[in-house]
Amino acid sequence: LIRDEQVIYLTALPMQHTLIDLEPSDKQQECFVKFKQYWDKRNQDGMKNKMVAAQKSMGDAGLLFYFDYKGRIKSRLLTFEDGYVLCPHNDNNGDRILESVYYVKTELVDGEERTVEYIDSYDDRYMYRITRNLWSSSDEATGWEYHDPELHGFEEIPLVTKRGKVAWDDVASIINTYEEQYNIFQAIQRRFGWGLLYVKGKFKQNAEKINGAVVLNDSSIEGKGDAKFLTPPNPEGTIETLQLMLDSIQLGASTTFILPKDLKTGGELAGITVQLVQNQDIQNALQKVIDWQNVADKMTRLFKYGLSVELVNNGENEKAITEFEELDIAACFKVWRPMNDYEYNQMITLLTGAGVLSMESGIELNTLSKPDEKQRITKEKEEAERKALEIAQQNALNSEGSEEGKEGKQEKSNKEEKEKEEN
Repeated sequence: LIRDEQVIYLTALPMQHTLIDLEPSDKQQECFVKFKQYWDKRNQDGMKNKMVAAQKSMGDAGLLFYFDYKGRIKSRLLTFEDGYVLCPHNDNNGDRILESVYYVKTELVDGEERTVEYIDSYDDRYMYRITRNLWSSSDEATGWEYHDPELHGFEEIPLVTKRGKVAWDDVASIINTYEEQYNIFQAIQRRFGWGLLYVKGKFKQNAEKINGAVVLNDSSIEGKGDAKFLTPPNPEGTIETLQLMLDSIQLGASTTFILPKDLKTGGELAGITVQLVQNQDIQNALQKVIDWQNVADKMTRLFKYGLSVELVNNGENEKAITEFEELDIAACFKVWRPMNDYEYNQMITLLTGAGVLSMESGIELNTLSKPDEKQRITKEKEEAERKALEIAQQNALNSEGSEEGKEGKQEKSNKEEKEKEEN
């Protein structure tokens, strides 16, 4: 749950790409639009989300860019959960010079399953592979075998890696204590949490029944018989301790959990109210944006170059490599902030009216827009233009008729004056 909350704030919004050329040419703008279209088409934001979730779950994750059998640029996730061990190598200055991946595969050879160890290493030009066979027969066992290097097709290492703490690392000890205390509390409640009818005295084996009620007569000499219902101890102290630990977990992990019971209003909450309540989450996400900046930059560079190669290979744009090389694209994660639909749509309307967003972007981003909203607006606009044209034409005809009537009256008047002069 802590991981999911942190991933949402960091990756719920698409990657923010900005063309930072001061005066981009029409060709640069066209290439930039093409880049963003293919970024969405190849679901790179989805891969970004998976990478962040994997790193916050297992401590590290890798995203390998490659060209598929059709020459299309794609990426896939490499995680420890799937059997991949990432082994980065840096120089003395801390710059990455090699990315290595260890994994084991079971292959079918001559009808038999055989296990092979792989180590794939990537530099800025080649992919180097060494393998070792792990047959069951010792006479067939071999050492590490080096294969010929293969060009991977990129200008830099095509593997993007990120290593860091898991989402709950800072509160792992508190979580363990919380789980222990909760389990003990549950066990005690299950065994002693129910009421108990306590009866004391000397009674006969067969009790008497009067009007459906059982009557027990104490026949002891002391006459100290008693019957009472014992209730279990109040667990409020334990519940408060568990709540205190839960609050400490939220503070330590910078992750806030809002449950329906925490909302004391019947109306719709303003987005700013939720933002204030979840201020820790937002601050933590803003810090992680800085930590993940290198990942955002390298993903953008690799996808931009790979897309240019794809467009050249499929014949769509023979100059794509040169044109895309001139693109200077800045990329960064954008923090998600809670906001209700009214506030969001109002913001979109203001930005569209101010000219910051185009009308088409406003239509696409508005939560109330229908899938065919653009077609509806275009149809209404064409209908309004048609009606305006008809009114203009009618006014023009009326104006021409009025002018002709004036000319006819003037001619008649001139004719009458001329006849008078002749008489």
